[in-house]
Amino acid sequence: MRECYGRWFYHNGNLYDCHEFRSSLVFEGESVYEVLRVVQGKPLFPEDHLQRLHHTLEMKKGVVNVSDREVMDAVKRIIRENDITEGNIKVIFNFEKARPGVSHFLVYRIEHHYPSPAQYQNGVSCILYQAERPRPTAKIIHHHLRLTIFNKLIETGTYEALLVNRQGMITEGSRSNVFFIRDNILYTAPDHLVLPGISRKYVISICREQGIPLKKEAIPVSGLSDLEAAFLTGTSIKVLPVSQIEDHTLPVSHPLLSTLMEAYDRLIEEHIQKEG
Repeated sequence: MRECYGRWFYHNGNLYDCHEFRSSLVFEGESVYEVLRVVQGKPLFPEDHLQRLHHTLEMKKGVVNVSDREVMDAVKRIIRENDITEGNIKVIFNFEKARPGVSHFLVYRIEHHYPSPAQYQNGVSCILYQAERPRPTAKIIHHHLRLTIFNKLIETGTYEALLVNRQGMITEGSRSNVFFIRDNILYTAPDHLVLPGISRKYVISICREQGIPLKKEAIPVSGLSDLEAAFLTGTSIKVLPVSQIEDHTLPVSHPLLSTLMEAYDRLIEEHIQKEG
């Protein structure tokens, strides 16, 4: 899979042509990363992404001599130089095994596949996949797991894989967070079992503001038949209905789901207007 798109990428303070990009800069050693969505030429929720970046680096005990300002200056430079109005930007801190501290600081445009209007209206299908990320709350690239699941999704023709832990509990998507609705109560796995998604954070905030009941409890695979609805959240997908999990069919017209989709879209519009 091609990693870098557009004309230019940023590497350790300089711009280079994307034809010179080497995947080894990302997939050799260990890479801490963030993916920011660009809306109307502006990065969405940058402060939240920086906060999560710091969280992962603290867990890893990685030494980084790059300030938040330098990170955001590089992001804005890539947006400007590649003339990006809509799309996704990836920020990488790569650590080589043989060297202490960060070896490569990269910022570049990646390919994005946003859901179609039909997918927002009709929902998407998911499979269950037995897997646990070693450090669930850290945003670190696990190349082998990522590639294995990607091939499985291609093979099955499904949109997302929901990870199931050794206790038989559904924790998160391979590239998203997942919420379930049962008895008009929203369920999502506890924070320590999942990546703290930015979209997930804002959906939880919307629930608090609107008085929507929410429990941070993982749903067992055996409880799928009791669900009223389910949806995914993520940088690229926003709030996306799930219509099927394995052989379990789910309605996508639940009023609570519609409320959250509309509220999240409004939140994005307000953020972009504020960034002006």
